[in-house]
Amino acid sequence: MQERRSASEDDWLGARSHPRVQPAYFDSKADCWILSRYADVVAALHSPELLLVGPSHKKGELIVDEDARLGMRLETREALSSKVLRSVRRQMFEDARAQLASLHWGQPVDLIKDYAEPVCLALALQVTQPSCNDIDSLNQLARQVSASSADPFALELKSRSKAASAALCPYFASGPMPLRESGFVALSQTMVHLLGNVWFGLINHPEEWSRLHCQPALIARGVEELLRFAGLTRFVYRRAQADTMVNGICIRHGERLTLRIFAANRDPDRFSNPNEVSVMRRGLGQVSLGAGRHACVGAPLIRTATVAATYTLVERLPKVRLLSPISWRGGDGFRSPSSLPVVASL
Repeated sequence: MQERRSASEDDWLGARSHPRVQPAYFDSKADCWILSRYADVVAALHSPELLLVGPSHKKGELIVDEDARLGMRLETREALSSKVLRSVRRQMFEDARAQLASLHWGQPVDLIKDYAEPVCLALALQVTQPSCNDIDSLNQLARQVSASSADPFALELKSRSKAASAALCPYFASGPMPLRESGFVALSQTMVHLLGNVWFGLINHPEEWSRLHCQPALIARGVEELLRFAGLTRFVYRRAQADTMVNGICIRHGERLTLRIFAANRDPDRFSNPNEVSVMRRGLGQVSLGAGRHACVGAPLIRTATVAATYTLVERLPKVRLLSPISWRGGDGFRSPSSLPVVASL
């Protein structure tokens, strides 16, 4: 029988840089199962009896229409064809190289503000094509939506996000739903957070940065390791639509589950030396982008963008050094460096 107890605050907030991986248990205070082991999380992600819900989902509320969701996923996959992704890749390499060339490397550079943000904004505009010329206003609205996604239990942020989403909506009237305003937010904002985590990991593993500088083509192979370590998504949530077993865990109908994605990606039973970056790591299977029916439909685009932005950066810079301690932003949804001020050696 699985243990039922209350999680510690540090565990629940995901505040540990080296998250604790432990057997599944029922958190009586939060009224949900907590899964953090890789095998448990993967089993839950693949379970047909576990439905996708939000962080504050309550019993009796409407759950996503599966038929509509699957139709939307198919439409999005068709929109992100191999031909489209090749075009995105070419343009992003061009934009990234131009942005890096415009920077003054004899002085400190913030890899977030000076590089990731403009490159990701250009990507978002290319993919979603909003019918608005006031890009700064769109970007500010997208930041409000993203801030709520990063900290989903902050009520004030949630209220601002709702208003910002409504303001964005009219400018994205065509294309698959995930590539409209939500896609703009994901590519212009969330992608920046992901890249910040990826680069923070590489900066703190200078031997891996050096390896990629000498052989940037390895990034295409190492992107799964970078996504595993970056661990942008901290938690995802499910509700059981029937009694079911998940990797030997008895889940009753109606019970909620919190899947600790960040912890699963650091499970030592799955990944040796899990708190280290190793772009040559084999047999990954990271879960940062989900798995099964609810895997991120934009995963190919995210991988393409991660490779292009990181390849261009490490190709140009043999070594970078952080200038100051890093402050972090976000919350239970995801966390990332608020800035990455560096001095580079060329």
